[in-house]
Amino acid sequence: MKQRAWWWAWLGAAIGGGIGVAVGLAVAGGDLDKLGDWRNGAGRFVGLTGALGLFAGYVILNRATRGKRVTRDGFTISFRPNPPTPEGYRDMKAVAVAELISGLTRVGYAPHAEACDEAGVCRGSIDDKTPLQGANIAVSDPGVRGWVRVALAPWVDGRPGALGPVEVWSDGGESAEELALFTLSVLGGLFDAVAAARETSRLGQDPVTLVTAGLGERPQHRAA
Repeated sequence: MKQRAWWWAWLGAAIGGGIGVAVGLAVAGGDLDKLGDWRNGAGRFVGLTGALGLFAGYVILNRATRGKRVTRDGFTISFRPNPPTPEGYRDMKAVAVAELISGLTRVGYAPHAEACDEAGVCRGSIDDKTPLQGANIAVSDPGVRGWVRVALAPWVDGRPGALGPVEVWSDGGESAEELALFTLSVLGGLFDAVAAARETSRLGQDPVTLVTAGLGERPQHRAA
């Protein structure tokens, strides 16, 4: 879930280009002062080796730093927001990230939540007491090839319903899809009137209990 810095590839290009020029100078540097070199002589040779080095450096470091290839799919859900409830004299309690994590733990996962952005890229740790409504989190598991992004709309007083994506970021197999379905199932127990539909579907949403009806009691595709 880590974002690859774009400048690594260009650093590779710069290093490769420098090496290419150095090789060209080592081979033909003594002839650079001759007239017309940059068209068909030593200068042209040095330019060619520099260009080849630049291209090779870009390709090599780009491939070396590229993360796993992932695909994105997911669901759009609707739900009835839960208003924060009084807890003690001054505090208010809302459904927290910890409750989603606890629900996934009960069915057999070892889940971990991190704050992320809209592209599913992790931005650091998140307090498990953070209200789930309004949080943007990535949920992962050591036995799952990928992760799930959950971004429920925040609580707004007087709004009867809310939406949010439950995205599947997978690098192969069915484990990330399964984690997303279990995530939907847990959300169905935390909020009222939860319904879901594939992002790509033109059909209406179905109750989350129907969407997750094929799930077993425990994950089947999670690696041990």
